[in-house]
Amino acid sequence: MRRRSLLGALPALSLARAQGQGQGQSQSQDAAATGWLARPIRAIVPYPPGGPNDIIARLYAPALTAALGQTVLVENRAGGSGVVGTDFVLKSPPDGSLFGIVDGGSLVIAPHTQPSMPYRVPEDVTLLSVVATVPEALVAHPGLGLDSLPALLDLARRRPGTLNIGTAGAAGISHLTAHRFRSQAGIQAEIVPYRGAAPAVTDLVAGQIQLLFADLPVILPHIKAGAITALALAARQRSPSLPALPTTGEAGLPHLLAENWYCAVAPRGLPAAIAAQLSAALRTASAAAPVRDGLATQGAGAAWTSQQDFAVLVRTESATWREAVAASGVKAE
Repeated sequence: MRRRSLLGALPALSLARAQGQGQGQSQSQDAAATGWLARPIRAIVPYPPGGPNDIIARLYAPALTAALGQTVLVENRAGGSGVVGTDFVLKSPPDGSLFGIVDGGSLVIAPHTQPSMPYRVPEDVTLLSVVATVPEALVAHPGLGLDSLPALLDLARRRPGTLNIGTAGAAGISHLTAHRFRSQAGIQAEIVPYRGAAPAVTDLVAGQIQLLFADLPVILPHIKAGAITALALAARQRSPSLPALPTTGEAGLPHLLAENWYCAVAPRGLPAAIAAQLSAALRTASAAAPVRDGLATQGAGAAWTSQQDFAVLVRTESATWREAVAASGVKAE
């Protein structure tokens, strides 16, 4: 399945797979018999609090707690563009005591940008499910006086080298998108990576940087408050959360696409019965109104996939971002 059709199919897959509950319930009973739900479960987020990854995990945690009958606690372990926290998950005992809610870049981008990787994908990973899909957006500090992407391109060409673009992390999806933007637009601008989206947004609001590529959920409240100005959405379709915001294609850059996704993963060797129960809980949580509506109000979409469909997505996306890394020359710092 091609990347476009697979990403577009995630919500449909969530609904379709939700019909087959009988087998999952049987496996869930087997998993429960192991006693792994006797203690709280940690959901590891490989980025700082306040960023999009953290927002998604904290929306899911109460719904997963209800679905599993055991408390799910969110724990942040930031560093290495998501690699540190993801590695912590994958090196942990495969006993169901923890799993990761991580960005897709930790699986399909970092292996192509890091000089050395502490884990292998997919060999060291139990792929559970995609949990959310999120578009990247380009936003500006209001002091620039811009209201559209064409206006930004005009300014950048009149004042080459005077603009800077913040990103949510070196060699992550927002960073690669900034490089692709600079290349496709034919402009000169400095790209400034941050250690997560939250500090980048803080500096943008304060005027320390002028532009930012970031996941829509973390910047949407600031857009609606008028603290920053949205210029374009790097997606194929407009977001229901910002229906007036044009896509990059509408603004003249049809090949500038960056649709992020977040997922649940566990260590290699996780017993199949436990994986099945976690998968069933993730399916239930993705359909819960607080999760679905909470993500929608922030410009994201709840999702659920089978482990098999998730594996296809990882292979396809890895090939896509391998090409983008090669073209940009970006490497993790």
